[in-house]
Amino acid sequence: MIALIYGDSKLLQTLAGHVPPKRWMIPAGADFGSTASFLTRHPVPEDRRGYVLTNQPGNWLPVARAGWTVYWCEQGQTPVGTQPLPSALISQSVTGLVGNFWKLRVVDKRIVGDLLLNRTRMTAPLLPVTSNTGGVGKTVSCRRLAERASEIGVRTLLVDGNMLQSSQRSFFDPRRTHDANTLADWRPGMDIRSAANPGRDYGVAYDIAFAPPSGSPVGWQTYRKYIEEARKQWDFVVLDLDRVSADDLTNREDVAGGLLVPYLQSGETCLIIVKAGVQTQGDSMNLLSAFASMRMPVECIGIKDTVPAGLTDYRPLRYEGYGTFLGTEYQTIETGNLIAAGRSNWTDPNLDYVREQVLAWALPDRGFDPERFLPQQTKRKGWFHR
Repeated sequence: MIALIYGDSKLLQTLAGHVPPKRWMIPAGADFGSTASFLTRHPVPEDRRGYVLTNQPGNWLPVARAGWTVYWCEQGQTPVGTQPLPSALISQSVTGLVGNFWKLRVVDKRIVGDLLLNRTRMTAPLLPVTSNTGGVGKTVSCRRLAERASEIGVRTLLVDGNMLQSSQRSFFDPRRTHDANTLADWRPGMDIRSAANPGRDYGVAYDIAFAPPSGSPVGWQTYRKYIEEARKQWDFVVLDLDRVSADDLTNREDVAGGLLVPYLQSGETCLIIVKAGVQTQGDSMNLLSAFASMRMPVECIGIKDTVPAGLTDYRPLRYEGYGTFLGTEYQTIETGNLIAAGRSNWTDPNLDYVREQVLAWALPDRGFDPERFLPQQTKRKGWFHR
């Protein structure tokens, strides 16, 4: 199969940015006549399939008669010889479309139909972060995501969804000496900032909404209403959740069934952290299998592995069909010491690349560049320096 791109729409530019030019570029002049003539002179062999993705008007009928399937990637009337993108392709993510046409693995959860119609989100992206086990660094991961997003100008709110421990409050205000706002201070209709704390009060560039204190529980429905309002005020919301299990997914009183599942069902993203180890990886696969059995959208589930310091027999799982694998973090003794000392935003080549991958996946149009953070020995070589 061969798939070619000819045009300049947002969708086509996005696809071209993910695929090496030799795989999609038509070796002909830039004008329509030269392109159509070249494709007509090079018909698709009977035993193969050939596609052209385009938004350039013209008479594509001779190209179609040469065996090419010409998909019209633009709104409005389809020109002669073309056909609209099938609904099955329109509903896919960019990851799925690139995988289908070019057999490449890319990380881009944007929906093809949204790019085709130039639809933009009216609310900020949300990223819940959770795992099936403890000791994976969920709380630190959330802070590092918020730190990096804020660093490039994305106005970020970190929401602590761990009501049993109030993990973020324990980090920022372990002795409870600050007169901090919490989710217990907010009710629908109130100022959204009544539960948020300015990051400058804690020496960070992002804002924080702490979990309610012990004895003042807040229902998950209130959490959801607060988050929906917060998404109108900030550019990005990171939600730090407690661990979840497969058995919790149908329990509406638990964070899994009351918060995480409804978000996934509505097409929001979620980051699952998998701790390396025979039992912990097996437990995480149970959770991912439960998501799959509930038909959760695969493109909305991001997965990263974290390898504890000293573990030498790490064997990654295959996550195809369960989510998008975003990379492996390798913890070190120094990492553990920094976390224990209350540090957060340090430079770490074992962690920074995966963090950038997560943000590029969750916020695909905000300029995050994972390639910049690749460890030096694994950086990909250019075309002329193989």
